[in-house]
Amino acid sequence: MAEFDGDATDARSDDTDDTDDTAYRWSMPRLSEGVVDSRRHVRDAMQAWGEAEERTETAVLLVSELVTNSVRYSARSATVRCCLRRTCSRIRIQVWDAGGDGIPSQRRAPQCETEPDGSVHPELSERGRGLLIVTALAAAWGTSQEAGGRLVWADI
Repeated sequence: MAEFDGDATDARSDDTDDTDDTAYRWSMPRLSEGVVDSRRHVRDAMQAWGEAEERTETAVLLVSELVTNSVRYSARSATVRCCLRRTCSRIRIQVWDAGGDGIPSQRRAPQCETEPDGSVHPELSERGRGLLIVTALAAAWGTSQEAGGRLVWADI
């Protein structure tokens, strides 16, 4: 595993056997600027690995949603830690924070855009769609309480 310091030029891995397991880790203060930094870290690493543009954009969007949730909902965390791990079969994005009010859960998209009273369905409001996006884009995702905090991960 390599520590990711924002320079992905050393991220190349020509080893494509089943033991290929390259990871980049970074930490940032729990601030909205961390979302932008995380997108850049993921884009740089994915490009250095030679990943396809579509897969790179999916990973960038997933990390953006996961880090945004940490910034927005982890009241106890001063720091958000991230890890991007590549094997020959998948990319796993992990975001850890000190936790907050509960563990995110997977939800289904609502069947209707409006409630019976004509109001917009809560899951289609301006906020709260991040995990629906993660569910739609990730091959798998999950959460756990880990090391005194909350870990959220997504695979592509």
